[in-house]
Amino acid sequence: MVDASRDEAQLAVRLYNDPAEARSFEGFVVHMHLAWLYLLHGEFTRDGVDFRYWRFQRRARRVERIDGEPKRWDLATCVRHRWSDEKEPVRANLAFFIGLRNKIEHRYARQQEALTAAVGGQSQALLLNYEEELTGKFGVGASLATRLRFPVSSGASPIRGSERCAGCARSCPLR
Repeated sequence: MVDASRDEAQLAVRLYNDPAEARSFEGFVVHMHLAWLYLLHGEFTRDGVDFRYWRFQRRARRVERIDGEPKRWDLATCVRHRWSDEKEPVRANLAFFIGLRNKIEHRYARQQEALTAAVGGQSQALLLNYEEELTGKFGVGASLATRLRFPVSSGASPIRGSERCAGCARSCPLR
């Protein structure tokens, strides 16, 4: 489960950093949702937490099933179990993205670029919180640090080299 979780997180970051991908932010949100779900399921499995849904039928307790498989907790339930304090910042960040993922799943986000810009910091926090939870629970050997790369790009800068920076006495391509 942890390996599957890391694979989902890597895919999320690749999509987020791909300028050619038209729905990159949506992909990031959906795949980070899965990464967190698999990570918490991995923790619960390791710790012996029963994260299946149960129903009562007369006096008998039965595992709920979907297509013959036990129904397991959704991410929102996992988050409530993992962080009981509603004011916990990681829980709040995850709750925000769970709601956003639910909107994305049921509606196409027309203003994806604006949304990406508006929640960029929260997206970064989602990934950093994930990395901290991953390494905190499964050790530094599980880190994404060796699996992710900083994005690099080439191409012309929109700033001309002959333009001057404010307060700069010489030509400078950076502002």
